[in-house]
Amino acid sequence: MNKLLQASLVATLLGAGSTAVLADEADRGGDKWSNCTSLGCQKDIPIKLNVPKKCEIKGGSPIVLSHEGGNKSSGYTITTNTPYVLNLETENAGTNPTTYVKLMADSTTYKVFTSITTNKVGSASPIPWGNTNHDGVSTDSYNVIVNNAAVSASQRAGDYTDTYKIKVFY
Repeated sequence: MNKLLQASLVATLLGAGSTAVLADEADRGGDKWSNCTSLGCQKDIPIKLNVPKKCEIKGGSPIVLSHEGGNKSSGYTITTNTPYVLNLETENAGTNPTTYVKLMADSTTYKVFTSITTNKVGSASPIPWGNTNHDGVSTDSYNVIVNNAAVSASQRAGDYTDTYKIKVFY
């Protein structure tokens, strides 16, 4: 009977020990042979690359208008790696299509009216003022044409200015 009791006690202890070993193995992530077959093993390792959104605006030389009137132009490019919203406005008139240059010394009284047209190269119609959506993921070229009438002999002398503002949003 003593031998039977000892054998029973040994079997119980071995069972408890093997349960602890299996529980410990589960805590470590399971059976290390779970992805193996008689033909071999496999493991997948994910690979990821995150490319942040980016934009570059290049070009845009200053536009110097003539007191004799006429068209003057400049060009710029926008390179993006994502679709974008282009916002066009002027410092003096915002998104109003009736723009003007104003005398730096007296910006409230003396103005010369201008018209500004922005064309995207390859597009049939001009780009409107304010926000417009563009496909991006490329380099888009734009031409800016500023027109003013000839100034009269009585137009106040001095430097008249405005600023064409380009903003790109994602």
